[in-house]
Amino acid sequence: MNSNFLIYFTCLFLLVMSPNMEQKAVSSDGQEHIASEIIRLHVIANSDTKEDQDLKILVKNEIVSYLREKMDGTQSIEEAREIIQNNLPEIEEIAANKMAIEGYSYDAKASLTYCDFPIKQYGDLTFPAGRYEALRVQLGTSEGKNWWCVMYPSLCYVDETRQEITEENKEQFKKILTKEEYESLLSSDTNKVFYKSKLKELFDKVID
Repeated sequence: MNSNFLIYFTCLFLLVMSPNMEQKAVSSDGQEHIASEIIRLHVIANSDTKEDQDLKILVKNEIVSYLREKMDGTQSIEEAREIIQNNLPEIEEIAANKMAIEGYSYDAKASLTYCDFPIKQYGDLTFPAGRYEALRVQLGTSEGKNWWCVMYPSLCYVDETRQEITEENKEQFKKILTKEEYESLLSSDTNKVFYKSKLKELFDKVID
């Protein structure tokens, strides 16, 4: 065992075991209620090649641009769900056309379904891991890494380069969640768990 690995392992152990870093866990009921009020977007690339991953982002941008106009002013998850459901054929067509323009003949399949999501941070909002309703767009064989965001309310439109959450974004979540649920998304403890999970992912890679 080399010295760098030993240092890394020690830091991970202290991070995980420190009593000051315990998670103020979102209960399963809390996660389920949060999930019941939002719809996410889940785009899965054909493969993990750079070309397919770049294509995934281009397709995602087209879908988000299309749905932004359709969902502007949406007031409820029921309304958002209906808009997405009614536009699934158009979403598939948009994805297929964009891939064709880029020189690919992959099929695209869009569905409104339920997917398991890991813990995910957007600016200072951190969403717990769990099962969420999502617009799922599968590109080609859909064996590559995926991309996700919150489709409703509209965090998909947040500036990805800075991941900034505006007060308007936050007000949308305040309207649909309880005070406790909203505060759990802002919890510093939840943020620590997010970074701890990322560190564990790195640790698992080192072990492998």
